[in-house]
Amino acid sequence: MSQNQIAVGIIVEDGFEGLQDTLQSVVPFADFVFVLSTESAANGIEPFEPNTKIIYRKSQNCNDEAALRNELIEIAESQNAESQNNVGWLLLMNVGDRFDETTLEEFRLFTTNELERNSLYIMVLHRLYRLDGIRHDLDEETIEPRLIPLRKGLRFQGQVRASILPSAANLMIRLNAAPGRFLLPSRQQNSVRQKKWAARNLQLLEQSEKQGKSIANEALLVRAEAQSILGDYIHARQNFLQLIEQTNRTDLRLTAYYGVWETFVFAPISEQEMTKILLAGLDSFPLDMQLLTFMGAHLQQQGKPDLAVRTFETAIRYGQTALDIWHRLRIREMAVTSLALLHRLRGEGHKAIQVLESNLELIVDRTEFNRHLLDLYIAELQESKGHEFAATIWGGTDLDLIREVISGACRASAGNWEKAALPLELAYWDGCRDVLCLRWYSLALLSLTRFNEAIIILEEWQHLEPENKEAQAFLVAARQPEHFSKIVRQFRDRQIKILGISKPEILSKHFTQNSARNTNSIIENAIREMITSSGSPNSKGISTAVFRKDEITEKDSELQNLESKKVNSF
Repeated sequence: MSQNQIAVGIIVEDGFEGLQDTLQSVVPFADFVFVLSTESAANGIEPFEPNTKIIYRKSQNCNDEAALRNELIEIAESQNAESQNNVGWLLLMNVGDRFDETTLEEFRLFTTNELERNSLYIMVLHRLYRLDGIRHDLDEETIEPRLIPLRKGLRFQGQVRASILPSAANLMIRLNAAPGRFLLPSRQQNSVRQKKWAARNLQLLEQSEKQGKSIANEALLVRAEAQSILGDYIHARQNFLQLIEQTNRTDLRLTAYYGVWETFVFAPISEQEMTKILLAGLDSFPLDMQLLTFMGAHLQQQGKPDLAVRTFETAIRYGQTALDIWHRLRIREMAVTSLALLHRLRGEGHKAIQVLESNLELIVDRTEFNRHLLDLYIAELQESKGHEFAATIWGGTDLDLIREVISGACRASAGNWEKAALPLELAYWDGCRDVLCLRWYSLALLSLTRFNEAIIILEEWQHLEPENKEAQAFLVAARQPEHFSKIVRQFRDRQIKILGISKPEILSKHFTQNSARNTNSIIENAIREMITSSGSPNSKGISTAVFRKDEITEKDSELQNLESKKVNSF
């Protein structure tokens, strides 16, 4: 029997929720599955009927990561001895993890033909921001040793930050990469468990200190990360900075810089101090893609667009990603989009188009990216290019309707709202409900003071994009026509502050044309200024994503409620 038989080891530390999904994803290819749960988590409950492939064990090692993982290894080894099995490999997972089905066949072929007994294999871990079917700027990836050969003496070390790498190095076991990807529970979905683990880690470190053990390097990083998860951002930042000062390990130092940046969101410091920390990070890691993007966003917020442009350009041309540290999956796309947005906000639409066009091949998922480029073609009145590019996004009868929308949108972008309304209206009544149509049709109706009609379209737009700040602002304003311009401009000013730009920089050439004064001119101007300050649909969300973390959604909600109260007081 081949030694390429694979057992899957699953650790359950905090209840069985998510275990069934994990089992369903691995049972098709696993020769055995070992489920190891702590006594406190299991409470004597067997969540599934007995299965010859699935073996349950309870563990008393509730507070020791390395001991739990080593226990799984020992279970696999003992099963080989007792049942004369020939399992040679253990694939480690946590409850809630799922094996990505799209990578399953490649993984099967690899384990059948290419496994080397003297290798330890790293695999990709993918964590979503939230489970809503939408790709977010905060989706993350890293790599981690997960496929382990059952070799005598190969064990994990570390109570709160377990690692098998020192043991592998002592045994001269090589580190290689295996195909396949794990999908981890989203940050929001896993927040309760993360907080429990963080509290446990802090308690363990406190006990270690009482026993006279020093807290340094990896333990210091664990403490800082735990404090950040629990909302103690001030102490988390202090520990991240202490780690940066004292460690010689580049991976820990870079992780600490990422951690420091996250604390800026909820515990801001002066711009000068933030700049000093980021410069120190770039001094150590001058080509790190994520640090460069963070710095570009910081410079943009400081109102230094020239420096921000150069920083984003460096990130795009030369930036590198540390794959073994949790990093933003869309960090390159964020840098490209932010650079294009900066050019557009400065009235340099042609440069923004060049940035997007020249980086299309580097973007894996172009869905949202394509929308930004199409919006720029509209802003720059490049109707023929817009029609041509639309064919790469839509097909069939939808394409004909979208081309009508693009024609109307270009007229609206030029300020010809009355001529714009007709093709947009025809496309809408012919059944087009794409956001592109809803956006430009609603803006045309607003500019023509057809508020009641606009509200219906805006409500459809908001239903499709509930987090779109532009849709929210226009809907609030449309419901109060007497205060329309004031409300829109107040919201626009808030966007300008967030984007770190001054008002003159948002007056792009197509929105500064002199036109005859009429009764709608004030409303038209407010709409044009709003469109330009937002740059493109959802651009605010993309350009500020580097400032956000998982809890930011709740804080955004609070800000929106406050904004509504202000608006309703007019």
